[in-house]
Amino acid sequence: MLSTLVLGLALHVAPDGYVNITEQQLDQYVAQHIKLTHHYAMPGLFSADVNMSNMKVALARQTSNQAEVNGAGKFILTLPNRAPIDGILSARFSATPRYAADQGAIYLERFQLLDYTLQPASLQQQVAVLMPYLLQGLQSRLASRPAYQLDNKDPQQLWLRQHITSFEMQPGILRLKTRS
Repeated sequence: MLSTLVLGLALHVAPDGYVNITEQQLDQYVAQHIKLTHHYAMPGLFSADVNMSNMKVALARQTSNQAEVNGAGKFILTLPNRAPIDGILSARFSATPRYAADQGAIYLERFQLLDYTLQPASLQQQVAVLMPYLLQGLQSRLASRPAYQLDNKDPQQLWLRQHITSFEMQPGILRLKTRS
């Protein structure tokens, strides 16, 4: 409730007709609404439980019109005839933002893996063959959930949703353009 109030107060139409959504607001929304806990398995080959608990979004910092998503979390990997392996996964993706007017939501799509690391480092070689499968699953889960969504129950955000005509990115800010 308090976070909705804070987000509602932070979203207001500037005199130039723009609503700014900062990286911090995206990070807060993602932390509250996107829980990336997933079980992946290929029977007889492996199973993995992944919990990405720390997600950060950077807007137009490296490339204009691109967001960078950094995620970190824990995983447990089980291979046949071996004890489960605990590890930490950090991954960095680039993605393209899209505004879905019918939902009042910002999605990140067309994810591309930039790099990843595993800890302990000894896991890097052991699970290298499995990582594309796990990271592809993570990418599709991120793309299927909004990175930010306007609240239909908040009158100000409902008005914004009905009046947004386009968006643009500037370093650190997603600017939603409204009809005057």
